[in-house]
Amino acid sequence: VWSGSGTCCFSVPSGENINICWSPDGQTIAVGNKDDVVTFIDAKTHRSKAEEQFKFEVNEISWNNDNNMFFLTNGNGCINILYPELKPIQSINAHPSNCICIKFDPMGKYFATGSADALVSLWDVDELVCVRCFSRLDWPVRTLSFSHDGKMLASASEDHFIDIAEVETGEKLWEVQCESPTFTVAWHPKRPLLAFACDDKDGKYDSSREAGTVKLFGLP
Repeated sequence: VWSGSGTCCFSVPSGENINICWSPDGQTIAVGNKDDVVTFIDAKTHRSKAEEQFKFEVNEISWNNDNNMFFLTNGNGCINILYPELKPIQSINAHPSNCICIKFDPMGKYFATGSADALVSLWDVDELVCVRCFSRLDWPVRTLSFSHDGKMLASASEDHFIDIAEVETGEKLWEVQCESPTFTVAWHPKRPLLAFACDDKDGKYDSSREAGTVKLFGLP
C-alpha cells in the first residue's frame, strides 16, 4: 500500500496475491492469495487483523455496502458469507459449477454473481435469495459491473460481446460487440459510460503476440 507521498506504508502477506478490496469504511483491506488464504489488514496500524485458510478455491472477495458482512465466491459454486472477523455466517449454493465473480449494486439492493456455467444470477441483499438469472452468455462469466444508478448490469466472458441487461426485468438493453474476449468491465461512477478491456491481437503489433486494449461504450 502506498501513501500520497509515494512511499510504501506496508506490505501484504507472503504468497501470490490475486484479489484485493477495501472495506466500504476504508478501515480494512482484504487480500486473497493463490493458496486460498484471505487476510484482513488494518489500514491504520498496518497489521493483520484476521486470517483464514480456506479448504476450497477462493475466487472474488467483497464486502457488502453496509460493511457488516464479507462475501467470497468459491470453486464449488457457492457464495460464502462471513462476519468481518472472517467468522462464517452462511454458505449459499449459487451455481452448479465454479462461482467466479461477485459485484454489489451501488443502491445496496442487489448483488450479482457470475459462474463457469455461463449464468449471471441476481440476488436480493436482504433476503439472500436469487431473484433472476441472465443466460445470454455462452462462456464462463469473468466480470460484472452495475451502472452508477443500479439500473443496468454489464457482464462479459470469452464471448465476443458484452451483455448489458436491465436489472429489474432481466431484459437485454444492448449487446456490445467485441473482437476478442473481455475480462474486465467497469461503469463510470456518475455516467452511463462503460469501460472494458479486451484481450486483442492488434495489427500494429507482432501477430504472434497478444495486445490488450481498453475501450469505451457510451449510452445516450
